[in-house]
Amino acid sequence: MSSLRRSRRGIVLLIVLSMVAAVSAFLISIFYLSSSNFKKTESLRDYTVSYHAAVSAVKIALKFLREDNNGYDGVGDDWAKPISYNYRGIFVSINISDECGKLNVNRITDKRYYNVAKRLFQNLGVNGEFLDCLKDWIDRDSTPSLYGAESYYYESLGYKPSNAPLKSLGEIYYVKGFSESVVKKLKKYLTVYGSGKINVNSAPKELLMSLSDRMTEDIADSIIEARPIKKLEDLREIAGMDKELYYEILPLITNRCDFFEIDVTSSYGDSTSVVRAFTSRGKILEWKVVE
Repeated sequence: MSSLRRSRRGIVLLIVLSMVAAVSAFLISIFYLSSSNFKKTESLRDYTVSYHAAVSAVKIALKFLREDNNGYDGVGDDWAKPISYNYRGIFVSINISDECGKLNVNRITDKRYYNVAKRLFQNLGVNGEFLDCLKDWIDRDSTPSLYGAESYYYESLGYKPSNAPLKSLGEIYYVKGFSESVVKKLKKYLTVYGSGKINVNSAPKELLMSLSDRMTEDIADSIIEARPIKKLEDLREIAGMDKELYYEILPLITNRCDFFEIDVTSSYGDSTSVVRAFTSRGKILEWKVVE
């Protein structure tokens, strides 16, 4: 009889232990799920705050640009200096650069800018034949340039050239010859915005040297050292800049700009948002989240 009771007690104890184990597992899973959801909620909150802070920062940058009226753009401007602030744990940094310090690829159908582009490609060690492919992509005709390509080439790839100005620099990847490595070399020198005139206050040396066959490295360095160029006539005082060279490059240059790239990094908690916008002084033209 006693052995029967012990057996029953053992069964009851086993059932109780099983129930305790089941309840414990249930409670642990509830705790884990709650903790996991909390972390997800917290992460979503941090991202939302950082993203909207980045959006607001672009608007702050546009305010700086609208209020700028000193007669020139580039080095020396308040907006050209990095901006950063920390508000209640939200860290934001803003960097603004003007797009006119680059070559507008949509202007290479004009022989003057084509020649500038040709010299730039040479200065950067990029195959000049690719320039003809880019020109054919943009121009309206269907006649290929000497080293170019028209519809017959692209049809085998499943698309056709736009035969229109590039709307975004990202479109250049579709053009024959413009591989990732080639675009990497060219990217910081090219844009699709602006009148085409190159800002002497922000153009890199390689682009300044591409303005003319007679533009030497020393003259380009002197222009960079003299920035900001508040009046284009001031270039005539640059060492090595003679009258002929000045009037040769004058139709190609400016010291102002109305198109900009705004890069914003915003951090909150464990989340960081990076936003890049291309704008005029008054509105956003192109926008993307980089990270």
